[in-house]
Amino acid sequence: MIARQYAKVIIDLVNDGVDKPFDYLLPPELLGKIQIGSRVIVPFRSGKMKAFVVSLVDKTSLENVKEVLKLDSSPAHLSEEQVSLSYWVSRYFFTRWIEVIRLCLPPGGGKVKPRYEEIILPLQPDSFLLEESNRIKGRAPRQSAILEHIAKSMEGITWDKLRKEAGVSRQSLTTLVKKGFLRIEKSPLIRRPWQKKMLRMDKQPKLVFTGQQEKAWQDILKGFEGPQKHFLMHGITGSGKTELYFRAAEKVLGQGKTVLILIPEIALTPVLISQFRGRFAGQFALLHSSLSPGERYDMWWKVKKGEARIVLGARSAVFAPLENIGLIVIDEEHENAYKQEDSPRYHARDVAWQRAIYHGALLLMGSATPSLDSYQKVQQGKLGLIEISERVEGRLLPSVQIVDMRREFRQKNRSIFSRALFSAIEETLKDGDQLILFLNRRGFAGFQLCRVCGHVMRCPNCSVSLTYHTSPEHLQCHICGYRKEATHTCPECHSPYLRSFGLGTQKVEKEMAALFPGVKIIRMDSDATSSKGAHYRMWKAFNDRKAQVLIGTQMVAKGLDFPGVTLVGVVAADITLHLPDFRAGERTFQLLAQVAGRAGRGEKKGRVLIQTYTPWHYSIKRAASHDYQGFIAEEAGRRKSLAYPPFAEMLLFCCSSKDGERAAHCAGELKKRLGTGLPNDGGKFVLSEPFPAPLQKREGYFRYHVVYKGDDLHRFADDIRAIVWDFRGKLHEDVRLTVDFNPLMML
Repeated sequence: MIARQYAKVIIDLVNDGVDKPFDYLLPPELLGKIQIGSRVIVPFRSGKMKAFVVSLVDKTSLENVKEVLKLDSSPAHLSEEQVSLSYWVSRYFFTRWIEVIRLCLPPGGGKVKPRYEEIILPLQPDSFLLEESNRIKGRAPRQSAILEHIAKSMEGITWDKLRKEAGVSRQSLTTLVKKGFLRIEKSPLIRRPWQKKMLRMDKQPKLVFTGQQEKAWQDILKGFEGPQKHFLMHGITGSGKTELYFRAAEKVLGQGKTVLILIPEIALTPVLISQFRGRFAGQFALLHSSLSPGERYDMWWKVKKGEARIVLGARSAVFAPLENIGLIVIDEEHENAYKQEDSPRYHARDVAWQRAIYHGALLLMGSATPSLDSYQKVQQGKLGLIEISERVEGRLLPSVQIVDMRREFRQKNRSIFSRALFSAIEETLKDGDQLILFLNRRGFAGFQLCRVCGHVMRCPNCSVSLTYHTSPEHLQCHICGYRKEATHTCPECHSPYLRSFGLGTQKVEKEMAALFPGVKIIRMDSDATSSKGAHYRMWKAFNDRKAQVLIGTQMVAKGLDFPGVTLVGVVAADITLHLPDFRAGERTFQLLAQVAGRAGRGEKKGRVLIQTYTPWHYSIKRAASHDYQGFIAEEAGRRKSLAYPPFAEMLLFCCSSKDGERAAHCAGELKKRLGTGLPNDGGKFVLSEPFPAPLQKREGYFRYHVVYKGDDLHRFADDIRAIVWDFRGKLHEDVRLTVDFNPLMML
């Protein structure tokens, strides 16, 4: 008698009601063929569904179990690691298992297909083809040309290239194939997400380590052999962390293992791709969301097939199908970009940690301004600390000056630039050096306001003002994308005094051009870099000194290394500081410290001017004095007293609806259910009353929050999931309920 075996499967359907394994019997003909991770077709309800096998068992408590219908023909099956990883992510971040499984599959959702190119190959010796070519040249010149090209090509030639070079027709080729002289072979065509001409680079030499770099390298080597394999590398800007990453990657590749390197910003990839092409030519794949669907598909399969041993990518690359990982690097580990804000919500830093444990890999998390979350893990002994406090080649950190803009206003300076910054810009341009002007927002002006009645032009879908842009002139919402033509007449009182207020990169660019005519300026923000390859073209132009001034938002604040930059001007330091978010102070410190680090990376010492209306704030003062330890101590004390992460865990529940009253009612009912189902334990766990989100209306939906705080909330994960999943199933179809574990943005 053949032993019975059952598959527990997750149905490929995003629905709370099916967010659990279902049992199916394996028919005899599929025994041994279906493994954990296999993609199968099963009968479900009244139809057939795709599903993923998450475990195989010999018994089931159910009766009349249906059979698996067949093994799915798709090659996109899961590895055992991907099954266990997707389960962990779904439980840790309170999301559905199938949503995480889909992150482990090839990009494109089955809609992207592989591309092939035709290779024309000889079936006869070269001498025979040349002899035949000469024989038929008079009566069949096109066939003769084909044979001549193939004979000289040595290893065959693509049909596209043959057609262009020989000027021949398909009919001539078909005739030669029928005669048995040639054959046509289809070969996969890899859509590469970089342009070879743009990113061609000579082999990069190994750099000589500084004393502190050498000590850091010895610590890394100990990590390869010792029990502590997770490290926070706290290296000041310009200290050479990237060279240490590369050296570690070379060691791992030499051991026959693979490497995963995560970066926060797509804007950083041109620089790193160039360095990778020099150090690891032909061994790496690039994965991030700005690639075309075809490029992402081909790169993913290149990794899956083992043809790429290094993966470089942004957040989603943490799920790359690498096997036998020996090293995971998270560069700029403090960056918010590692947190997925939409479902499924996850933090790539935590996922990378789990993958490192699974593979026994070395984990290096680097930053000049480490997050308080990671620094607290150092204090708890969960992370080893590697410190580099000196720049390469003995370069000094830039001097930093805080400029009080209140004083400028009192002294009737209405310019974007303080007198100190104007003078510094003038001097830098005169010396032929380069400068960066940093602003933490995009657009020409923050908003349009009527000076007569006070009306502000607002988005009809979100509770935010519309941003004013030029080139072409328009108003746009940067939450939902709503756009309309700009007007200079107030729609409320019809006065002609509708004016632009606030500050944006386009306005800074315009004033800079007016004050310093003829100076070459590059503006790098998400609007200016929307076209493919724009990041690289701007980086290359500024790196080649084709412009003296770079104006930008957050993407110029980190990772970029321009030796010619001697001045950084922070035009408005307060924008992130006053957001209604408990991490606002940390985020401001990190941005200021990072952008300050762009100055003085060459032979000349750099300087930084920070313009602010709150010069007394500890985030600004500590950033100006390069005092990370002082900042982290002050920030930790404040967070601990308020029981905010990392000193407590937090769950943010968001109820949203196009009907504001319905959203508020949902939040109230959810609070009641959580209040009766979760512990309070004498105040150790805090469940807030429902309250409107700071950004109350977004994309047409009113939003209300409920917050639950306490230690080790995952002790109650099953209870929380049961309450939320049950409650969500009974909501009105217009109402949404999301759960975010340890959110990075509270807006």
